[in-house]
Amino acid sequence: MPKNTKIRIKIELVETDDPIQDDPLKGSDGSFSLVVDEAKAISIDQIEKSVLTANWPAIRDAIGQHLTEVSKKKTQEKEINGQIIDNTKPYRVDGEIGRFEFTTHSIVNKADVLFNTGNDLFCTLGPKEFYKTVGYKELAFIYGSTVKPYQVTTNWINRLRYQMQNGTPNRTLQNNAEKEGSELTNHIIEKSKTILKDNGFAENGEFQGNNTFHANDNVVTISNERILKFAGEMPNEYNIEEMLNNPVQYEEPDKTVQISIDDVVVKKQNEKRENPESNGKSKKKRLSDTVTHIKKDGRSYTIVGYNTMQVLSFLIAFIFHNKLDGNRMQFFTDGHKVLNEAILKRFSWYKNMGIILDWYHLVKKCKELLSMGMKGRVLRNQLLREIMPLLWHGLTDRAINYLTEIPTKNIRNQEKIDKLISYFEKNRGSIPCYAIRKRLGLCNSSAIGEKMNDLLVSKRQKNNGMSWSKKGSIALASITAIKRNKESKNWFEKKELEFKLAA
Repeated sequence: MPKNTKIRIKIELVETDDPIQDDPLKGSDGSFSLVVDEAKAISIDQIEKSVLTANWPAIRDAIGQHLTEVSKKKTQEKEINGQIIDNTKPYRVDGEIGRFEFTTHSIVNKADVLFNTGNDLFCTLGPKEFYKTVGYKELAFIYGSTVKPYQVTTNWINRLRYQMQNGTPNRTLQNNAEKEGSELTNHIIEKSKTILKDNGFAENGEFQGNNTFHANDNVVTISNERILKFAGEMPNEYNIEEMLNNPVQYEEPDKTVQISIDDVVVKKQNEKRENPESNGKSKKKRLSDTVTHIKKDGRSYTIVGYNTMQVLSFLIAFIFHNKLDGNRMQFFTDGHKVLNEAILKRFSWYKNMGIILDWYHLVKKCKELLSMGMKGRVLRNQLLREIMPLLWHGLTDRAINYLTEIPTKNIRNQEKIDKLISYFEKNRGSIPCYAIRKRLGLCNSSAIGEKMNDLLVSKRQKNNGMSWSKKGSIALASITAIKRNKESKNWFEKKELEFKLAA
């Protein structure tokens, strides 16, 4: 019958005539001791530090000894003919208590290894690998490297564990984070592939079935009575019928999944340091990640991937996994042409969807092009005061007409004005009547997607002045995502994600 294990800890502080010790020493009885002078003994700060200094090595040693005994006992219990030997290479652990080692055992018969606790009882490790505990991962990733630079994190966790020497190196922490993030991404890739295959999709997210249900274009919208009620309460500055002719529908929130997608571009970290004596200026390389935020009924989930197409594949899998199909898929983007085209391509099988251009980016685009197109700030601002209210009320045609009637003498660069007109025309189906949507309590912004991008990717890099490799960028973003999705504990313990909306 299996025996339970009692953990008994007793710390004694007694007077002694022994000489002062700067470092903890292990006694013949297995205990660790540290001798300090009277000044330290009566100081609250110093005695706290001294006890902790002796405590951590004692804990590491005790657990190491325990696991050695467990290894030996489990080896002896095996009914295998052979010789029991100590493995020459210790089993190494990086944990919340610090780094420590213990001995594993094997049963050998001539040249064959019949049983090895280093592989058969404990997880198999690589030649230089440490077993990383859940506690270590929480410290190093969730509370550490997802918010602080690697060097700062290693200094912090090693100080916390009182192991400034022989603790976790900076480069090792970075490698650990990148490996963890890669495992996360691969897990989502494989999980998505299975879900997509089960629902008639190719692995890349392309629909291969003939399910006419998904082709249903009947959108559940807010009632006309309610729309007219709120529209009628607006100032009579603009024609209500003209505003209501806007092609963008007013989705019913209870039947809608809000999806905000944003690309982030960061500086790529060079594999080798550039030669400072080089005369040529190298072009800065960039990396792009894509983040999407999904929201339904007050619950949300954040997904990150290497590129837009990959994230859209994850998104389609997520929709089916959470049984969200049948709802309106309302996308909010910054109007980037490539992004919008990718969404329309991947969701061509699903007619109950639409894209709304984020108001902030619409304003930004108008300001940028008019600054380059008009003669001076005064004329630009005067034009903005005319067209932005038109766009806010969904009167895209009127805004286009206004631009076409600008006197030639006021234009510095006609090409920029034409570009803005083309921008309005291409995004006509994504520019709603923002004014009515706001009164109805509907979303007009992709800000949440950009916020997730900032939290998962940009903030850590920009605030700490870091450049990332492609692998490092997606790794930390993936870890930060499971942190925000409240799935880190489940992942670290089970290597599994629920992949579901969370409160």
